[in-house]
Amino acid sequence: MTAEQNYLQDVLSMIIEAAKEAKLSATTGKDSRTVQQQAFEEGRALAYYEVVSTLLNQAEVFGLSPDILRVLNFNPDEELL
Repeated sequence: MTAEQNYLQDVLSMIIEAAKEAKLSATTGKDSRTVQQQAFEEGRALAYYEVVSTLLNQAEVFGLSPDILRVLNFNPDEELL
């Protein structure tokens, strides 16, 4: 892989992991949060979903494939919603 591909792979992987953590945070511990705290956690998870979806959609537009970057196999609709 080129340095650029490694960079994209690493950054996308980190963002996806943060998105998964945000989803987990939004779905666990609901009983111990205020309504405002829960709304924040859910909004944070949704924001990560939008970022990941946009990045992966743009990768497709630019002709990047899962053969080049394995992280492109990630399905945000299934994993983050």
